[in-house]
Amino acid sequence: MIGRGIAPDVITYTSLIHGVCKLGKWKEATRLLTEMASKNIFPDVCTFTTLVDSLCKEGMAAEAKSVVEIMIERNIEPDNFTYNSLMVGYCLRGEMDEAKKVFDLMASKGSMVDTRSYNILINGYCKHKKIDEAYKVFQEMAHREVVADTITYNTLIDGFCKVGRMQEAEKFFCKMKGCGYRPNVRTYNILLDGLFRDQQLSMAMELFRELEGKKLNLDIVSYNIIIDGLFKAGEIQSARDLFCGLTSKGLQPNVRTYNVIIRGLCNGGLLSEAEKVLREMEEKGCFPNGFTYNIIIQGFINNNETSRAMGFIEEMVERGFSADASTAELVVDLLSKDKVDPALLPLLKNL
Repeated sequence: MIGRGIAPDVITYTSLIHGVCKLGKWKEATRLLTEMASKNIFPDVCTFTTLVDSLCKEGMAAEAKSVVEIMIERNIEPDNFTYNSLMVGYCLRGEMDEAKKVFDLMASKGSMVDTRSYNILINGYCKHKKIDEAYKVFQEMAHREVVADTITYNTLIDGFCKVGRMQEAEKFFCKMKGCGYRPNVRTYNILLDGLFRDQQLSMAMELFRELEGKKLNLDIVSYNIIIDGLFKAGEIQSARDLFCGLTSKGLQPNVRTYNVIIRGLCNGGLLSEAEKVLREMEEKGCFPNGFTYNIIIQGFINNNETSRAMGFIEEMVERGFSADASTAELVVDLLSKDKVDPALLPLLKNL
């Protein structure tokens, strides 16, 4: 570009900064900012916001705040997107008091707070199980005449479900419909997951049948939730049947589906079937991940099939995956009880 006599401008540098930030090259991003200044190309709000957003997504909220302070020092007013990005950064770190300060600062500036701003703060509170604070923000939203959307309702319904307050989740679901919002597949997935977590099997299956009757296009996430819930409720055959019928519904099982099936079969003592599913998933082009191997290794060890578990450990290590804390604990327990073939000790060191 420079070789052809085309001088880079602020848009060029902003794009470059965005690219290096995505690669985590913060020193390079800083160098580009310095280079801009040396060429009398002044970063604009978009340049700084790109940097703030990237830093926040990496959990570097303090550094992002410093960038915002530099903006203000240079008389570059942060915009809605800048502050929203900073709020996301604080929420990701669980620093909800700081996120609320940013939100209040935006609110003090008048029209800067929008639906997305409220959704970010509500989501932050919900993710950290502060559902009452999240609901207060929702009420404030109505007071300020900021219109909620489906994301707002889904976030709060999920928040109530995650803390086990299913009655309130269901009430809020009814409120959502009463306000004219149409629940989407995400909404129903949240409710199904909540009902299964709350061990309300009959209500979960009633909702599932109702959705099937309405011809709602449930996705693979929906079926993963239902299959997992059935296994945990001891309904092994029903879970198997649902899994076997996925392709007839035009759905392709993903690695999460197979992990759910393998865990359920292992927990039910159906180890040979679990191994068969592991082999079949690869034949169908869905490759196991680290979770898959940890699940099946734990299943075999818990069912006293130590030697077969060691075979999966060898396979896992060969494929570059590592043991998680639960698997490591089980293996250490086996070692302490001298239940592992000494010839396999070098392999276990690679865990």
